[in-house]
Parts: sequence; structure tokens; C-alpha cells
Amino acid sequence: MKTLPLLITTSWLAIAGITVRGAEDSGFPEFSWDHVPLYAHLAIGDGLKQEEYDFLAEHFDLIAFTGGTVKDGSVEPNIAAGAKAIKERNPKAKVIFYWASDMPKPQWRLSNATFPDGGYLPAKKGGRDSQQFDVRRQEVRDWWSGIAGKAVSDYGCDGIFVDGLTAGVKDGPWSKMFGPEQAEAMDRGMLKMIQQAREKMGPDKLILFNPLHGYDQDHPGLGEQYLPFTDGAMVDDFDRNQSRQQSPEYMANTIETMHKAAKDGKIVVFKGWPKFTWHTSPEIMKKPREEQLRLAREQITFPLACFLVGAERHCYFCYTWGWLGEYGTFDRYPEFDQKLGAPKGEATREGWTFRREFEHASVLVDVEKKTGKIDWK
Repeated sequence: MKTLPLLITTSWLAIAGITVRGAEDSGFPEFSWDHVPLYAHLAIGDGLKQEEYDFLAEHFDLIAFTGGTVKDGSVEPNIAAGAKAIKERNPKAKVIFYWASDMPKPQWRLSNATFPDGGYLPAKKGGRDSQQFDVRRQEVRDWWSGIAGKAVSDYGCDGIFVDGLTAGVKDGPWSKMFGPEQAEAMDRGMLKMIQQAREKMGPDKLILFNPLHGYDQDHPGLGEQYLPFTDGAMVDDFDRNQSRQQSPEYMANTIETMHKAAKDGKIVVFKGWPKFTWHTSPEIMKKPREEQLRLAREQITFPLACFLVGAERHCYFCYTWGWLGEYGTFDRYPEFDQKLGAPKGEATREGWTFRREFEHASVLVDVEKKTGKIDWK
């Protein structure tokens, strides 16, 4: 297996006062193999309907709220109201606060209003002007980690979902924007910022990040080097339409990366997709929603089977065709009501084929042919 380049050395971590997160699961959501373990990741916008909170609280023990469309005001109070609504219905649920670490998001108006002067770095992203957080600066790290603390103390969340954590990797976005030397310095600042956030959130609070990827012959893995400093990560682009190259090697190694991270005591969210997304499939998005859901239900077996052959304790499956609730979060799939039971052992692999047995299911996956089969017992 290829090893990931880790620019952050143990000696530097000691000098910087950064601690490595252990394998303990204190503060993690309760986990069960009774059915497919599920995670919800959705935009809260101006708030959800009461029946939508009911659905989330009934079916998910780990939920992340993101921004979406906020017509008036700022999204932070809406996330706070959402966390309160979920916990009133399901006190065991863990709700985490989406908090981007690389650049500002417009929905977070309250937080953005207190950003320190001079803390942005102008840059081009996707051909457009953008502002990036200069995380080399202590005042920027203080501000960002302070909002992470407020996510817990003021907004009632159980931690943060950190988007953009890997921006400073070799040949990553910041390297392309600012050059490798500055990107490396910013990457170190990012880890200091994460450490501050953990201190301000307090004990037993969660830090999950995005993304986590395996590797193939043409692309290095991504994210694994940040797992020691966090509680886990999301695999966000697995077999996602028109996204990261989906070679058999990439898919097989992503499954194994998830498996290893979970074995090491981390939470891993496996984001599965149907063969279409809200962003890349305009013709399908013009069809009635009932047709979109029909396709999603037809296409769930392969991503779910890939998840199951690699899943361990504290792995969660998420399946939608977008980040808004209307793109599948509030739909129920028959597979989720089937009894699963604990795995009887590790998956076996022959070439690009994986097999695994659970108490109530037999799973077969071929990542080269992109086929999967689940026999429910």
C-alpha cells in the first residue's frame, strides 16, 4: 500500500503543542449493527418542518446541519434550533455544526461579521475570485476556533464538521493558489486551529472532516494524514457522477481506507450516490421527483454493498443525490428496514471482488464491474 506524504512531523507537533487524538470513542454516538447505521448531512436553511425533525430523530443518531438557502438573517440560530429539536426527540442523537475551515460561507453571517480585519487571502478558485482564511495568523485561528466553541456552548451542537481541512496538502488547492511553501505553512496553521477548536469545545465533542479518499495509480490518497488529529471523516465522492476518477483501484482502496480508519477507532461516513446528482444531471433533475426517487432506489445496491464490505464499528452510510433534504434525506429505502446484524468477520477479496457475511446478510461487490448484491436472510 502506498503511504501518504505527511509533512507534519512528530517533533513539530510537540513544539507546536498539538496532541494526537486517541482511539477512545468518548462522545461518539451510540452504535448498533441491528440495521444499516445511517448518517444525515443536509442543509437546514431557514429551518425544517416538524415532521422532518421527527423523521431525522427517529432514523439517525448522527446528523450534520449545513447552510443551504437562508432568506433572512444567519444560519447559526437555525442550526441551534435544529439541534434542540432533534435532541428533544432523541436525546441520544449527536448533532454537528458544519464549519468550513478554508473560506467563508455566506450563510454564516453572524460569524463572518466578527472576522478579523486583514485575515483573508484573495485567490482564484474555479476561475472565480475567492477569499481564503489566512490560518497562519493567530487572530484568524482564534476567531475560527471561537466559533467552534460557540457551536457547542451557544448553539447546542456536539461538535463540528470541518470542510476544507485538506486544502493545504501537497498539490492541493492552497498549493495551487499560493505555492507549496505557503500552503505547507497554512497546513500547519490549520492543525493548530483544530487543536484550539478542540480545547474550546471541551471534552467529548466531535471533530469530523471532509474528505477522505483512497488512492489509485494516478492519484494519491487524501485525508488519512489528518485522522490522528480528529475523530473521523467523510468519504464524499465514492462513485459520484462526473467527480473524482472512479477507477477500480480507487474504489477498492477507498473501501480499505475506510476499514482501516474505523479499525483505528475513527468515525467514518461513507457518502453513497445514485448514478445522478443534483449538480451533474440536469436532465434527470427536470424529471418528476417520484422518478428521481425511483432511480435512487434502483441504484442503491452497489454503494451500500461497498459500504458494508468495509464497514466497522462507527461507520455510517449516507445516501442522497444532493445536500438539500429534498434530495433523498427524508426518503426511506427498504434496505434500511432489513435486519443486518454484526459482521461475522472481515471481508474476503479476490481481485476486484469483495465478499462479506453478516448475521442477516451476505454481501458481494465487484468494483470493476460496479455491481453489488445483498442477500438479506
